[in-house]
Amino acid sequence: MKPKRMTIALVVAAICGVFCAYGTSTVQIPGFQVTMPYLLTIFYSRLLIGLVVGLAEDVKVLKGALWNSIARGAIIGAIMSVGISFYGGAQVFIPFGMIYGALADFLATKFGS
Repeated sequence: MKPKRMTIALVVAAICGVFCAYGTSTVQIPGFQVTMPYLLTIFYSRLLIGLVVGLAEDVKVLKGALWNSIARGAIIGAIMSVGISFYGGAQVFIPFGMIYGALADFLATKFGS
């Protein structure tokens, strides 16, 4: 594990977590009430994406370091977002998790390796 890669992945994930929690707090979902514990769960989920991305530096999905990082991050983001997507019927968390994961992995690979 490279500390610089982990730091970059966690910082990017934390920023994405704040952005995602803020976006969730401003959107009206029919039949769903946004609570502080739910917003913290969203933030925590995004932070977990960063942790797993930081640990997954040796996982190979595609050839080429940068394309591999984008694909690997998207897969990690999708998997880590499934849990929060079923609560309240907000499946939009999965594609955003893929974007956040790909972004975190790309930046961590580019600047942390």
